[in-house]
Amino acid sequence: MIRIMVLSAALLLVGVSALFAQGPGMPDSLIIACLPDHVDSSNSYQFCFARLCAVTDDSVTYFNLPLAWIAPLGGIMVGPGTIYDWPLNAWDVIFDTVMANESRIRLFGFCSTESDTCEYPLFTDGERFHFASLRLIVAPNTPSQLVVIDTFAAVPGFSFSAFQRGFLSIGSVGIDPDDRIPGEFSLCQNYPNPFNASATIEYSLHYGGPVRLEVFDLLGRRVATLIDGVSSPGAYAIQWQGRDDGGNGVPSGVYFYRLSAEGFVQTKRMLLLK
Repeated sequence: MIRIMVLSAALLLVGVSALFAQGPGMPDSLIIACLPDHVDSSNSYQFCFARLCAVTDDSVTYFNLPLAWIAPLGGIMVGPGTIYDWPLNAWDVIFDTVMANESRIRLFGFCSTESDTCEYPLFTDGERFHFASLRLIVAPNTPSQLVVIDTFAAVPGFSFSAFQRGFLSIGSVGIDPDDRIPGEFSLCQNYPNPFNASATIEYSLHYGGPVRLEVFDLLGRRVATLIDGVSSPGAYAIQWQGRDDGGNGVPSGVYFYRLSAEGFVQTKRMLLLK
């Protein structure tokens, strides 16, 4: 049974209770993930992206996603140019509306299961999946501050699951360094997926130590070693250009990437299309 997912919530500076509408099974979740630690203000405009990730246990064919950004001292906004990844970029209807004067953006998407043009609902099978990225614009000489990306416009009649807000530190003021240490080990789904030229893999380390990030083919043979060394706690991102350890391009197909750290091992699948 295909379930409709709707994101909604009241905008709160402290605490938040907002999310996708959920049906039977595991609650749906939305996560504003993997923002840069900070952006230094300068004499020119700067751009960065806030990644939107979902966790669902059923197929999603519709969403109405209201988001807001809170910049107490101004100078930052969400601009046009939201990037939609697979499968949303194949949906029948997908668009966003920026309300700059109200510091809000609303994303809307619809996928008809009876359409010949869209046969790919959003389904994460309980894992975190990156489906879109918001384009953030930082004006020149923006004052140091902590920017929050949250939700607004509570919608009655739905039950909600979990929501994780996003934070962006401008200049020297922001989150205390100890708060930037991830609360757990995690391995994100690569993006884009499927990919062609390169794939970005993000992961978080709760504490430092030996870390290995490897890529394997369907037969379990190691294709490439992306990370092999000692790392400090924190959030990381690395790109794989679809090449083996010898620098040779690998063929199209399904590959697996595995993160191994002290007391933690996780594997995810990715698809290379040339």
